[in-house]
Amino acid sequence: MAAPRILPDSGVFLEGILSPWSTSRGILILARCGIFKVLFAEYVRREVERNLFELLARDSRLGSESIDAYAKLVRLLRPKIIALPAREEVDAVRHLIRHQADVPVLASALAMRPDYLVTTNTRHFTAEVARRTALTIVTPTQLIARITIVG
Repeated sequence: MAAPRILPDSGVFLEGILSPWSTSRGILILARCGIFKVLFAEYVRREVERNLFELLARDSRLGSESIDAYAKLVRLLRPKIIALPAREEVDAVRHLIRHQADVPVLASALAMRPDYLVTTNTRHFTAEVARRTALTIVTPTQLIARITIVG
């Protein structure tokens, strides 16, 4: 059976990098072990990097360590990169989610149809958005609860 394809949002990547005991970190570790195949939306990549550079400006030590951890994470995961969605794709889904900064993430997910869109942002990626798009949108904790690891 093929590994489920997950599309983590920026919150999952950032929490996974910055919070060593988080469920997001657990998902990234499981992806490193081949339990999941990571899809990495270009829009999410840019958002993660922007946040890490902002952290670097506030705290040079923590920012530098986090950027190094992020670079290693991407190298180890070897994620499939999803190109930025075209303006037409973004415009076509704008009505499906109320927070406009999340529209490109949603457009990327609709283009790739991952098995799971994994988010820490349940305020915007709601059950209604999942219903309207037919995407399976889960939090890191919900994803862990859905998988069965057979050893």
